[in-house]
Amino acid sequence: MKIFRFIIISVLIVSCVQKEPIEKLVKIDTPTIVTETTYNAMGPYFNSDSQGNIILSWSEEIDTLNTNILKFKIFNGISKKFGKTITVAPSVGMQSHQESMAKVAKSAKGILYAIFRIEDKNSKRRFAGSIYYSISEDGGDSWSEKIKLVEEGESASQSFYDVALLPDGELGLCWLDSRKLEKEKDGSTLYFAKTNANLGFLNEKPVAGSTCQCCRTDIFVETNNNINIAFRNIAEGSIRDMYRVESQDVGKTFSNPEPMGKDNWKIDGCPHTGPSFADNSKELAVTWFTGANSGAGIFFKKITDEISIYENKMLITTVGRHPQMEALPNGNYYIVYEDYYKVENQTYNNIVLHTIKHDGTQTRKVISSYNTKNDHAVLIKNGVNELLVAWVTYVGNNSKIVIAKIKL
Repeated sequence: MKIFRFIIISVLIVSCVQKEPIEKLVKIDTPTIVTETTYNAMGPYFNSDSQGNIILSWSEEIDTLNTNILKFKIFNGISKKFGKTITVAPSVGMQSHQESMAKVAKSAKGILYAIFRIEDKNSKRRFAGSIYYSISEDGGDSWSEKIKLVEEGESASQSFYDVALLPDGELGLCWLDSRKLEKEKDGSTLYFAKTNANLGFLNEKPVAGSTCQCCRTDIFVETNNNINIAFRNIAEGSIRDMYRVESQDVGKTFSNPEPMGKDNWKIDGCPHTGPSFADNSKELAVTWFTGANSGAGIFFKKITDEISIYENKMLITTVGRHPQMEALPNGNYYIVYEDYYKVENQTYNNIVLHTIKHDGTQTRKVISSYNTKNDHAVLIKNGVNELLVAWVTYVGNNSKIVIAKIKL
């Protein structure tokens, strides 16, 4: 087994932002900070329940010792306001991570699941840790003791997980696991499990082997109720490109892994930037970052296009990182990412909203304040013509979670 080395991606800095057409019709409310303490917060994540209410979760320090805990707010779709901040007490001591962030989701029966990871400080394995979850049946007023997701001893570590509400009302969870599906290959194994009411995540199963160990995964339910999981795969020669598996029976079985595009990015390390799906009710699409020599940047592709996997990907930006995507019934796709630039030897990063319209034209609009530092934006649709966008912004020496409403 060769030694696995983590690679820090060098960021291409330019003196100004890229000159695509500016979207003039977007209306952005003034971004507001939603984290209330003087301690650092990071890892925003959106989810929605079966009633259309939106859950915003994040991790936040609770002392000067970098002790983290999971918090969340629920955005009421009728009142258009966030409720109180709810703290998941069993998560105290959890890991805070921008690409493997903690999450809160609600089943159709109203059962809340809080999912988080705790590092194993005593393990000889680098970056080892275990995924845990806690259950609330009273809207977050009380929580079960934390429950370990994987009890099997051969699993030394789990990470980079995602959760989604499934067509049957249960929650589906995917994660990267140290157990080997393909013993002779490098990488992790992609696993899937789903809830059974308040009994926890059950019937775990491996669905892909030899996955890149440290990139965000994305579990996504299409309009036709098919479940898709996107991940970065390790192909022969340490090529790390985007793949997916699909289930047409609510997670009972999954297809074999298929590439979503060929970048041929050869890298003996982990990019720490994962893919994102969106469905505009007609077509499933994906966006991702690659650092391939053939062309680095953020790309977009419609999965439903019956064209060679080597073709038909659209360049979004050469200087952005960490894309996340949403789509609306108007046929448009919306991607947020951080865009790097330099002013008088000082590096800043804006949050950009990039629109791919149904006719293929592209527009972009900066939604954060200029000459500030921001990263790891996420977004979710709120009705048919509004998006909520959250990201990490840096105020002095502290990081905060900011949210903005965008009317389209």
